[in-house]
Amino acid sequence: MATRRFQVYDGDGELVATFREWEAAHSWAHRRAAEAGTRIPVQVEDRVERRTWTIEADQCRLTVWRRRVEYGYCGRTEARPVAAGRKHVYVS
Repeated sequence: MATRRFQVYDGDGELVATFREWEAAHSWAHRRAAEAGTRIPVQVEDRVERRTWTIEADQCRLTVWRRRVEYGYCGRTEARPVAAGRKHVYVS
């Protein structure tokens, strides 16, 4: 089964369509953005390549997502790694 890689969202964040191919998603999103009553900007997300196209009727802008960095953990307290305490240094 082929995945529907490209997800199209209206300006209010509602998922309105999914597509297998970029060209289909891109052209459909431009048509959607030109429709009366559509909340803009319409966005096409590619979660595989981690990119978003922000689309208005006559233009679009590509945003490449930053790399994901882990900053901490959540869950059971006994399962979390414990960081070593810092020593305070006082300067006079």
